[in-house]
Order: sequence, then C-alpha cells, then structure tokens
Amino acid sequence: MAKKAREFSAKDRVAHQKFGTGTIVDIDAHHTTILFDETGQRKFITSMVKLAPSDTPPPAKPVRKKKVAKKKATKAAKAPKKTTKAAATKTVKKK
Repeated sequence: MAKKAREFSAKDRVAHQKFGTGTIVDIDAHHTTILFDETGQRKFITSMVKLAPSDTPPPAKPVRKKKVAKKKATKAAKAPKKTTKAAATKTVKKK
C-alpha cells in the first residue's frame, strides 16, 4: 500500500513503483530525495510522490583497495641524473 512521503523520515528504506527500492537521503515539506539501488539519486515533490515501506537491506558498498606506496629506491633509480651547469659547459683544451 502506497503512503505519502511525509510519513517517512531520512534513512528509511522505501519502494517506488517506477524506480524500485531505495533509501531516503533527505526529506522536507517540499522535496524528498531518494538514493535508489539501481537508478541512482532522484528528487521528488513530497506532496506528490507515493512510496511503500521496504524491508530489503541496502546493497553492500564496494570495497576499495588501498594504494600501495612505492619504494623510494625504485623512484630514485628511475629519476634522470642531474648535471650541473659547470659540468655541461666544461670544454677540453687541446695543445
């Protein structure tokens, strides 16, 4: 049975006829923002949207892998050798 959005609060799980199940992100007298499991975030007019309560759990968040720090030795080995200005302009004189 569909209820008016005003009967729900933030973080409630709801079902919408067109967009499926989702979690209410923000709700006030004018707008209701819902993060749907399949279609992303949508904003509705609170007085017009019809929602049903949902017992389905939210989807699991993907696990992000941590970046591994590179060793300083490999970084130093790949860096180009610096030459000084004096060494670059030094010429050999012939006698």
